[in-house]
Amino acid sequence: MFNILIVGAGVVGQATGKGFARKGHSIDYVDIDPVKVNQLTQQGLLAMLPDQVDWTRYDVIMLTVSTPTINNRVVLDYLEAATLNVGRGLATSDKFTIVVVRSTVPPTTTERRLRPILERAAGKTAGIDFGLAMNPEFLRQRSNVQDFERPWITVLGASDRLTADILTDMYKPFGSLIVNCTPTEAEMIKYVNNIYNALKISYFNEVHTICEHLGIDSKLVGATVARSAESMWNPLYGTRGGVPYGGTCLPKDTVGFLAFCQDMGLDHLMLEATIAANERLARTVAPVAWLDEVEPTAGMHSLPLNKLAALAPQAA
Repeated sequence: MFNILIVGAGVVGQATGKGFARKGHSIDYVDIDPVKVNQLTQQGLLAMLPDQVDWTRYDVIMLTVSTPTINNRVVLDYLEAATLNVGRGLATSDKFTIVVVRSTVPPTTTERRLRPILERAAGKTAGIDFGLAMNPEFLRQRSNVQDFERPWITVLGASDRLTADILTDMYKPFGSLIVNCTPTEAEMIKYVNNIYNALKISYFNEVHTICEHLGIDSKLVGATVARSAESMWNPLYGTRGGVPYGGTCLPKDTVGFLAFCQDMGLDHLMLEATIAANERLARTVAPVAWLDEVEPTAGMHSLPLNKLAALAPQAA
């Protein structure tokens, strides 16, 4: 069991701390907000302000600091300030401590912005003197504690093998699929995860408008497509990037349905963008059809993710 310090005691920090505590780890919280520290203390949790931390106690330090978006830009000021404090703390300890970034940050942030701050402040080298990893959270606002304790996937972007092994052992008891990758890949996975959700919602909102214009039930359409479209029931469908969609159905049906909508005077911006993106890619890369002799779902649970991605179908 490990001594874990949660830096930033908001929703993600508390869900993370409480989840690991239930697995037997020792959890402390640190936050710059005295009110939040007091609230946690009243709950019987060990919480403190930054100047009260004994950094030599901890095996793992998890950064769960807010990274708000202001004027369409991700603000890293709070996270970088917290990272500087952690780096100074590492300078006082002789043990190999793992620093884990759980805040949502743009790709390359952990390696290019946070790592230099830690190394300068600590006078140490990541991957040798301390561990560094990016471990994105996939927690919903209303069920964050339950989501942490019963995750559908755990992504561990570690900068060295020892850190990857330790974090893998920490997360194994939660029972989910564990994906090991680089910090930048982990950061990208988190953003693509959220953006894909936004795209899917936007697409079905446009479908809803078209259905209403036709006087048909959009809920029935959406619920049925969720069971009929291979991209719904085969999670790897379409995830092989770098090639346009081909086959006999997708190219003709996309342009045909867009023309149908335009003839009715309806916008279908998601479909317009899809066709434009595919045509742009098709000018430089030939479409690749799905190999009929390979069953899409065969052996999925026994193959590593990089091999699964290479099998992802692109065409109907």
